[in-house]
Amino acid sequence: MIWLALFVTLSLWWLFTGLALISAHQRPPIKNLLFGLSTIVAIGCIASVPYISADSSLVAVLFGFLFALLIWAWLELMFLMGVVTGPNKSLAPQGLGVGQKFKQALATMIYHEVVVISVIGLTFFLGGEQPTNPIIFYVLLVLWLMRCSTKLNLFFGVRHFNHGWLPKSHKHVASYVSVGKNSALMTPSSSLAAIFAALLFSRAFATDDTSVALSLFLLAWVAALAAVEHVFLMYRVGEEALWRWAVKSE
Repeated sequence: MIWLALFVTLSLWWLFTGLALISAHQRPPIKNLLFGLSTIVAIGCIASVPYISADSSLVAVLFGFLFALLIWAWLELMFLMGVVTGPNKSLAPQGLGVGQKFKQALATMIYHEVVVISVIGLTFFLGGEQPTNPIIFYVLLVLWLMRCSTKLNLFFGVRHFNHGWLPKSHKHVASYVSVGKNSALMTPSSSLAAIFAALLFSRAFATDDTSVALSLFLLAWVAALAAVEHVFLMYRVGEEALWRWAVKSE
């Protein structure tokens, strides 16, 4: 199960990241069309939560994982395409204190964070009181927690960040990213992600239920990839080569 989970996680992570980058850098008419289509897909995936949560088969686990990533891709596009962001559209002013700068940085995305939390809460509610297969909710929760860690590190300081991945309309967001030196938060946050992944792997190896094991392995690889993405922020490792086919000038 561990290798199946690795193949599925790596493949979908690479593909969906690339497709999101392609979509976010299109002209407005194409962006609107792509976001409309992704919204229809996301609504279908959310509507499937009660059925996926009640089915503990291996197929349901895999489809639940796919649906969770499709929902997450839609949420990411919502921000990258500027559909839902935050009230602050201005570049970071010079000379701000850390507290004030943090408030303004949060204001660039706060509406989107509310939507993300609401969607995650909705999947929890739709899953019922005792879901046998809560894979969609847990994948979204792990992705959100790991993204929060990434955003905090971007604010407080990272050694490497590829600004070219953000659309031109998000220059104000990039102005709140501190590049040059890793903050004190980077090592403990990446270590926590790795430890969390290790705990999930341990639980997966300990269970005799193949569906539960597959769910745990999938979650573990998601957490492991989050730790790897933290490494991308700590060191220049040439990760942009993975999605060179997806990033083109607008």
